[in-house]
Amino acid sequence: MISLKKMLRLMVLLELGLAVILTGCSQEKNQVVDIGIPVLEELKNAKGKLVFAAQMDSKSMFDIFFMNMENQKVYQLTKQAAADISPDFAADSSLMVFSSNRFGTYDIFGMPLPEGESQRLTTFQAEETEPRISPDGLQIAFQSDSSGDYDILTMTREGDAIERLTIEDSQETQANWSPNSDQLTFVSDRGGDFEIFIMKSDGSAVKQLTSNTHYDAAPVWSPDGATIAFISKRDQHFQLFSYHLQGGAEQQLTESSATIHSPVWSPDGEYLAYVSDSEGVSQIHALDVKTGEEYLIASGYYKYAGLSWVE
Repeated sequence: MISLKKMLRLMVLLELGLAVILTGCSQEKNQVVDIGIPVLEELKNAKGKLVFAAQMDSKSMFDIFFMNMENQKVYQLTKQAAADISPDFAADSSLMVFSSNRFGTYDIFGMPLPEGESQRLTTFQAEETEPRISPDGLQIAFQSDSSGDYDILTMTREGDAIERLTIEDSQETQANWSPNSDQLTFVSDRGGDFEIFIMKSDGSAVKQLTSNTHYDAAPVWSPDGATIAFISKRDQHFQLFSYHLQGGAEQQLTESSATIHSPVWSPDGEYLAYVSDSEGVSQIHALDVKTGEEYLIASGYYKYAGLSWVE
């Protein structure tokens, strides 16, 4: 009989379309390469870098790219014989963290920017994914199944002082920092369903935010700290929702026939970018939070996943 841990891992792989081939490779210096693909639809007054993982075709591995929202160009950051996923930039763009199976299981890596050599930060014989750098640049939160279930852990940006924040006999995943770096939001099925929670950065003061019979996931804090965007499967597909911390009101933001995942706020809070997967077509869209207008900003690759947006 398949275990809950294995079922969860299979669900994640199916949702994101990650065809993982376990293979090792040597450390190589990564370079920023303009791949000659423009942003499809310009976002008015949008700034910063939108980072993502993408699979060029069904036979290739995931690599990491970013869009410069000001010059409307797309650049490639990694090109390896392994899957590089879940990228995140430090707020000052001095460091990128990501997850890769270059040595068999998924580990967390750090890469100095704009060009630098990737450094392996975790070496557990387990799956470490979804790294997120705190806005103050001091810590990295990530998820690991080294204890048997997925838990939320933190470490320094150098990979030191690893601390396990969650100890429940359940799955805790997809940690994301508050703007002032003193809290984390995450997903847990400790009550039976996958719901959104918050806790202090030391793992204390855990509070459940959503409570329903649906699958809630991928929470991300707005830059002003007032709202958490997340996805929820309340019909056939995951859609984008918001949760207002003052009062707890929820609002559905998208009504799409596609499955939506990997939401991320723009640095000014004006847009929410996300991946839309439908009938073999994967795209990156951006939603104007005030007007509700949607923009198609990336298409053409086989799969997109794991967004991050920084100045």
